[in-house]
Amino acid sequence: MILLFTSDHCAWCDIVKGMIKNESEDFEDPESIHEINVDSHSQIAEAYGILVVPTLVSRGHMLSGVPCQEDLRSFILRSIAARTVDREESRAQNVLRSARQRRASRLTDDVHRHALEQIEISGTTESR
Repeated sequence: MILLFTSDHCAWCDIVKGMIKNESEDFEDPESIHEINVDSHSQIAEAYGILVVPTLVSRGHMLSGVPCQEDLRSFILRSIAARTVDREESRAQNVLRSARQRRASRLTDDVHRHALEQIEISGTTESR
């Protein structure tokens, strides 16, 4: 996710929005870009340490002012790559979680089976 911080009085913000739109068309899976107006959402801007508009923020990286096309492309690609890595890590975590659950389930089944065997064994010994 990319955050684009803008304001109502920012003439350069529309230029950057156009540049982002042009760059995003080149990607099959365009990054979601969320515009945040610093005039309306000053607390969010403050939390991100935004001092200049336009500013792009993604995963700890910032790009302020009007970037050249190459810098903007690099910023978007870095954001997409990080998102892809996050997805792969999430998938790996889900696979590991599933494996742990299956193992725990098997262990639980083994414990239950063993307990039933013990009950059956003690039941047959008591009946003698």
